[in-house]
Amino acid sequence: MTFKYGKLSLAILSVAVMAGCSAQKLHWQNTKSVAYTDVVPEGRSSVVIYRQDGAIEGPTVNTYINGEYLASLQPNAYRQETVCAENQRLYAEFTHQDPGYREKAKDGTYYDLPVNAVSFFKVVSHNGRPALQAVAPEQAKEELKGLPEQTHTLARVDHLKSCPKVLKKYNLEASALFKFNRADYQNMLPKGKQEIAEVAADIKQNLDKIADIVVVGHTDPEGNDAYNLKLSTKRADTVKRALTAGGIDGRLIKAEGRGETELLIANCRELHPKNAKARQMCNQPNRRVSIVVHGTQE
Repeated sequence: MTFKYGKLSLAILSVAVMAGCSAQKLHWQNTKSVAYTDVVPEGRSSVVIYRQDGAIEGPTVNTYINGEYLASLQPNAYRQETVCAENQRLYAEFTHQDPGYREKAKDGTYYDLPVNAVSFFKVVSHNGRPALQAVAPEQAKEELKGLPEQTHTLARVDHLKSCPKVLKKYNLEASALFKFNRADYQNMLPKGKQEIAEVAADIKQNLDKIADIVVVGHTDPEGNDAYNLKLSTKRADTVKRALTAGGIDGRLIKAEGRGETELLIANCRELHPKNAKARQMCNQPNRRVSIVVHGTQE
């Protein structure tokens, strides 16, 4: 009997504890009244995505960076995250409107994020679906006044913070570097050679702090995918050659081409389906070579 009584007492105690817990009101805090910060870790970028009331009708909007979940934004809320200072693909979709989250793995728009700075994007309606629009800092600061931070879910983009520290970035238009559809050193424009010489001179001022330099070629989406990849790679190799001619140790430089995989403007054909000249002008930002200088770990 004593043993049974002991078990009964334990059971009653357990019920009492559970009753006490259930009697307490549990609050799930969706937002936190805190402003975004202008402080950015050295060599990184910061992204603020916000949704204003009335911007779009519908449920919460899931936001993603490079396919990784950031936040589910309700109206009048924002989310901020530290990311790598490089091309990042941003995407938004209504909650439960993307079965299996398939689209977030490939869709979105690339943005070349500035180092040591905050970039702002707001949720807008594009044919009734959510999209992200880049916003100038001055406008964003006004629209963010009083908006709380969305906190009810955990971001999954932490691994993006482990990227190399960026000292400087240089983005050069291909049209200023090369003759049209050319990639070799002989067909570099004098203006382009001068521009790269100036970049090399700037880089040499901090050689003791440099871990490596990555040169990346990009093209527009016109033409064959394989050809575009080859063209972007050749252009990156040529810019590397020009940097070494400017006195940079070639062993520090890695050159690679990414073809049309990281478009800054992805809808030029949609905007100008029958006007090749207008489409070429629209695609100009996509035809570029970026030079990213990574710093040593201190």
